[in-house]
Amino acid sequence: MTLRRTFATLLVSGVSALALAGLTAGTAAAADPVATIPDLTGQSSSVRLDSGFTDALTQLEVTPGTIGDATLADGSVKFPITGGNVTVYEPGTVNPYVQGRIEHDGSGLSLTKGETKVELTDFVIDPGNPATLSGKVSAGGQTIAESAVLFDLDGSTLQPISTDAAAGTATLTGTTVRLSQTAATALNQAFSTDAIQGGLTVGVATIVVNLPGQMPAMPAGGVETGGGSTSGASPVLLTAGVVALVAAGGVAFVARRRAGARH
Repeated sequence: MTLRRTFATLLVSGVSALALAGLTAGTAAAADPVATIPDLTGQSSSVRLDSGFTDALTQLEVTPGTIGDATLADGSVKFPITGGNVTVYEPGTVNPYVQGRIEHDGSGLSLTKGETKVELTDFVIDPGNPATLSGKVSAGGQTIAESAVLFDLDGSTLQPISTDAAAGTATLTGTTVRLSQTAATALNQAFSTDAIQGGLTVGVATIVVNLPGQMPAMPAGGVETGGGSTSGASPVLLTAGVVALVAAGGVAFVARRRAGARH
């Protein structure tokens, strides 16, 4: 099976996923969102690469690199956030209760062995259920797939969210990034090996986003949160006018929780 055919199969799966997403969107229309950020701007998503992943690449003589605006330093690869949107609903009213996307256009990761170079670019984080990271795949200078699910995101390992009022940012770290089975199969094909396994831990993600608008100060210690849609744990929604940060599969955003239900 060629690399192109492998990703063609992946795209068929993606179409099915989009169809299901359309059904979910219909359900969402019947519920009022708790909060919405219609236009994400600025900051970054980064992954501290796991030693198991880098050791596997070394053994296979595959060299990782960056593309475009991405950077690789001190064991972490960073991709600037260029856009997207996030909407959150009351847990239980919509599935998944966190919807949207975080876009990283113009950057990516390259994997090179000899004359074979695979490029993964234009990442999009989807906080759905399950949460995933997809991207454009190219090899040998040709586009193999415009959008393919490359990594699975496990939010059950999330740490408490922190905010920096002075910088106007929120930081979420702890989401485990794992190589999808389909991507592993395709990479094995590209590099003529069977050593790359689906589910391989790539690393731990950190997302830093700009907080929109003027916000009240966060309580000391930030907000404790579960893994959102990926772990099944509900986020903490704070009361009366306090800003809540809600996490789902590695996505952080700001929600203003109104006290209307208490009046």
